Amino acid sequence: MPVARHVPLADSRATLTLDRARFTLLTDQLIRMEWSEDSSFEDRATLAVCNRRFPVPEFSHRQVGNQLVINTRALTLTWKNNGKPFSPSNLSVVFRHRPGKRGQWKPGRSEKGNLGGTFRTLDGADGNRFAWWQNPDGHWIPDQHVPVDLGKGVVSRDGWALHDDSGRIVLDPAAGQGTPWVTPPREGAHQDWYLFAHGLDFKAALRDAAGLFGAQPLPPRYVFGYWYSRYWAYTDRELEALADKMDEMNLPLDVMVIDMDWHLPGWTGYTWDKRYFPDPARLLARLHKRGLQLTLNLHPADGVGRHEEAFTAICRELDLDPQATTHIPFDATDPAFIKAYFEQLHHPHEDIGVDFWWLDWQQGQKTRLPGLDPLPWLNHLHWTDLAERRPNRRPLCFSRYGGPGAGRYPIGFSGDTYSTWKSLAYQPHFTATAANILYGYWSHDIGGHQPGPVEPELYTRWVQFGVFSPILRTHSGKNMASDRRVWRFPDPYSDIMMDAIRRRYQMVPYIYTECRKATRTGTSLIRAMYIEHPEEPQAYQAPGQYYFGDELIAAPIASPVNASGLAAQKVWLPEGRWYDQATGHLLSGGPVRLQRSYLLDEIPVFMRAGTPIPGQRNVLRLNDGSCKHLEITLPPGDSGTYTLYEDDGYTTGYEKEACTWITLEHTRKARTRSFSWHPPQGSFKGFRSRRSLTLRFEAMPPPAKVVRGNKPLARKEPGTGGDGWFYQGETGTVVVELMNIHLAQPETLSVSAAPRLVLPNGWKGLMARLGKIGELANLVSPAHPLHPDERLAIQVAQTGNRISMNPDSFAQEIRALKTDLKRLPRALKEFQAVYAGHGHDQEQVAILQKARDMLKATLTAFPL
Repeated sequence: MPVARHVPLADSRATLTLDRARFTLLTDQLIRMEWSEDSSFEDRATLAVCNRRFPVPEFSHRQVGNQLVINTRALTLTWKNNGKPFSPSNLSVVFRHRPGKRGQWKPGRSEKGNLGGTFRTLDGADGNRFAWWQNPDGHWIPDQHVPVDLGKGVVSRDGWALHDDSGRIVLDPAAGQGTPWVTPPREGAHQDWYLFAHGLDFKAALRDAAGLFGAQPLPPRYVFGYWYSRYWAYTDRELEALADKMDEMNLPLDVMVIDMDWHLPGWTGYTWDKRYFPDPARLLARLHKRGLQLTLNLHPADGVGRHEEAFTAICRELDLDPQATTHIPFDATDPAFIKAYFEQLHHPHEDIGVDFWWLDWQQGQKTRLPGLDPLPWLNHLHWTDLAERRPNRRPLCFSRYGGPGAGRYPIGFSGDTYSTWKSLAYQPHFTATAANILYGYWSHDIGGHQPGPVEPELYTRWVQFGVFSPILRTHSGKNMASDRRVWRFPDPYSDIMMDAIRRRYQMVPYIYTECRKATRTGTSLIRAMYIEHPEEPQAYQAPGQYYFGDELIAAPIASPVNASGLAAQKVWLPEGRWYDQATGHLLSGGPVRLQRSYLLDEIPVFMRAGTPIPGQRNVLRLNDGSCKHLEITLPPGDSGTYTLYEDDGYTTGYEKEACTWITLEHTRKARTRSFSWHPPQGSFKGFRSRRSLTLRFEAMPPPAKVVRGNKPLARKEPGTGGDGWFYQGETGTVVVELMNIHLAQPETLSVSAAPRLVLPNGWKGLMARLGKIGELANLVSPAHPLHPDERLAIQVAQTGNRISMNPDSFAQEIRALKTDLKRLPRALKEFQAVYAGHGHDQEQVAILQKARDMLKATLTAFPL
């Protein structure tokens, strides 16, 4: 369905007026209630509410004397007209809370069950408290330790949520210069309330909220790649060198963020500092040639100084004498100033290659117009300006949260947090809860902002969370010790972080599809567990995990590893079967709460069993709409389907359904698992019907046969050309590679496991842990043998590799592994005793103790 346009005037057939009250039935669960002292009502948009034109729901009403009763499928409103404003004595709504139970709302009732929304910024936050914060006047208040207040969302365990739009600034189409302009609300006493009476149907509440506040648009595809950002006084050569270095290391990158040192010195600036950027147009062109997108930091609050190149031109537009004027104050309420602001200060930079702006507003919540917060208004202006200048290109506004309705203007900048474990631990909850108010695109400073330096393990875990965040953007404050270049960190952290960023790019087809679905449903990519399971009490007690789209649950690690090299994580899994992609465990029997442990390079992500998850390979940029190299991950399970979405990734064509949907199917019958696809539905310019395809059948023993249609595929060596399959013994994955498929011609590929071969549950995690134990044992391997089994740990660790080389040895290797694992605890203990007895360095004894501790934990969690 095409994207709906915003119409603030409701359908008159959905409206009932009785004296000073007006009721608008927006849906059968969402109702607008207005009371006005002078019987005048508001039909203009506000910065929060942009659309009231819904399909008219079925409803009935009756009026007896001064009492009005309205009935829909889901609620009954009763209004007793006593000539006074809405109050508990004259207004009530009874609604369906959940099957078999009804709830009631009256004005003034406490919203104790509201599940929260989000907050303007995490500037100064250390975890869920502010070490310093900003008051509405823009003054910074230190050492307050004020809790972060997430406000109100549209979902509540009470079954109702109230959005109060009373007294809000309105957008008057006649007040501006060709665009609706901020205007004071009507004078006189009035109430303007929107009641979300959805009970525990949270998804319906989000859908209706998207209709009222505006849906979250689909960002350009490149937004879901890696953003490199650092508050640092870079030069043009250094920025190009950064891009070259990442390409050299095969590290993907899509957005280069240039912080405030691009302009002349000062908090606010619009003129390139030519000492460090002598030819800005050339720099931007060269970065664009590399396939990168550019954004510049912007602090507009200080207005325009006479040192700016555009100062004279702006003075003339505002009828000011450039010789007599020293400074032009910033005024977001003046249409003439805003016109010059964009035309003279922004458009010239956009013309030479600035793709979007990082609006870094931190200067309070007041303007010349009482009640107008400049932040949401500026977000609206910047978005609208880019949309009008580039009507076929999707706009972006990288800025802080401006209240309900802000989700119309992604992307969100969460501000300057502290570089601590507490900050990382809080961000999954903060990000997921924002979905309750349709703010689904928070971008956090991965690694934290202040003071800046971050320990390698914390940064690694933060990057892993960033991979499973809406936006992956590393950043820091200006501190020489606060590097964010992942390759500059010691081993193994650097490799783990680079692999995590590459994993992000592998997942983009899934992420992009889920975000496209969100434009229709109002359900954000990341949302709390209770959105999907509102009647499960434990779903409200899992703040460290969230749904990542419909098919994945992520529970990023936010605590250090223990002495054995493992980090603990508590996870609640809902009903059904879930596949732990990190460890290879197929879990069933939910709902259940589990305590699990993970290595440094593992991210707890649970896939819905059997559902194919689309991905891609070999990607450094996200400029192409269609995936050249499609990769499908197939977790174990009976069956599942997924519909992959693609468009050109850049234009607004998706709003007119210029796109394709491709249904993918995964089935299992006895020992055979099959994959097939349906012909694409729809089309767009640039769609690739032909492409390569990789299938990853996870948690499966080596196959007896692999068949494409009716033709068997031969085994091949990894990394070689041609169609075929190979087996990854370390992960228990059958990998099928097809060099050229035609999506318009459906095919089926089947993989049949060899008779009587069974892959142990959790094989991937077992092999990974045995590999770490082998690495530890190898660190202390002596020049001359000290114990007959001193290399047993390394032998065991090689099990998966040997199976990869010779899949036919699978059964023999499993038998040998079971025997060797019984010997290994004693072998490591004796090996350690030999070192201790010879008076060797205690470091070697400690390394073997770590190996023993990890082995003990491994044998408990991964019994063969």
